[in-house]
Amino acid sequence: MLRNGGIMQTSKTFKRNVWRGKRSKLTLSLHPDIVDVIRHVSKEQMLPMSVVADEAMYQGLKEMGLL
Repeated sequence: MLRNGGIMQTSKTFKRNVWRGKRSKLTLSLHPDIVDVIRHVSKEQMLPMSVVADEAMYQGLKEMGLL
């Protein structure tokens, strides 16, 4: 489930699109609500938080037309 404006919704399983080979590392500070969503989805999908964050950023940047 994901929060959307304070409402919990069932999450969709996402197709993994991010190449997981050797790549550079990036450290970020995220809003606590974003961290909660990433943590929840990672537990629900049984994936590392880094995979969920990669996929979310990839999809968001793709939808914005930046990728």
